[in-house]
Amino acid sequence: MDLIYRYDPFAPIKARQIPDAQAAIDALVEGNDRFKQLVNRMQERTLGGDAGDPIIVPICPMTSGLPLFPGAMPAQAPFAAVLGCSDARVPTEAVFDQSFNDLFVLRIAGNVLGSECLGSLHYALRHLKESLKLIVVLGHAKCGAVTAAVDTHLSPDAYANIACTFPLRSLVDQIQIAVRGSSHALEKYLGMALPDQSMFRSILVGVTAYVNAAVSALELQRELSLYGNDGPQVVFGVYDFDSLRVQSSPALIPETPRLRPAPETADELAAYATEVVDALMSLDDDELESGYQLTVHT
Repeated sequence: MDLIYRYDPFAPIKARQIPDAQAAIDALVEGNDRFKQLVNRMQERTLGGDAGDPIIVPICPMTSGLPLFPGAMPAQAPFAAVLGCSDARVPTEAVFDQSFNDLFVLRIAGNVLGSECLGSLHYALRHLKESLKLIVVLGHAKCGAVTAAVDTHLSPDAYANIACTFPLRSLVDQIQIAVRGSSHALEKYLGMALPDQSMFRSILVGVTAYVNAAVSALELQRELSLYGNDGPQVVFGVYDFDSLRVQSSPALIPETPRLRPAPETADELAAYATEVVDALMSLDDDELESGYQLTVHT
């Protein structure tokens, strides 16, 4: 299998066309699909499949946000800002197949919204507003910070070690809103028919990853309301390790948006938690076990 990056200095330069939020969403979703196809093909080759034709990736310094000659400094012009998790397995530009100068990336464990993140976003909104069309909250499955928050919810005695470290406690505390909402929605769905504790914990981690991204998106949308109606749209999604997709629901339903607009109210957030539980519990047993029983391994 050959993956070839090709630069043709005589090819016409095509300017990046990201005029609005929908174009930015389309660019990110299409990029995630390219990433998924590339990784799937490498996996097939690893398992003995045919190498297929070479994959040619055209590259141009100007459209990739790189300097055309030594010493040149391109202007910063990202089309989207992304608040993601620090997890090393979820590199933001790679997941969306984007290049230099495409994304303004903030990464913090659990993709929570702290004052430092807000400061960076305010900078982007003030100084990069001409190019910035979208803000994305990107969570991911099997998140260690989410798992720690779930464990402190289910076993409060395990909170002692975290409580003694203020920075860590601050992260876990911010995720507790999503944990409680997810737990309420899951218990409402299951009623008295609760599965064993380890399975409940695993499913709760899976649901909370989605709801936590939605919570951060809601908070961000409220923060951006300070800028009036001219601020970028806020959307959210979750990167799933098994499917390699960024999606807003565990169920792969075509009409469900891959990147979903931020909820605007607490009621919308609660309704979304219920929707995620319904979608996850609609998976068949094999999908549920392969995708969520493994959430204990972060």
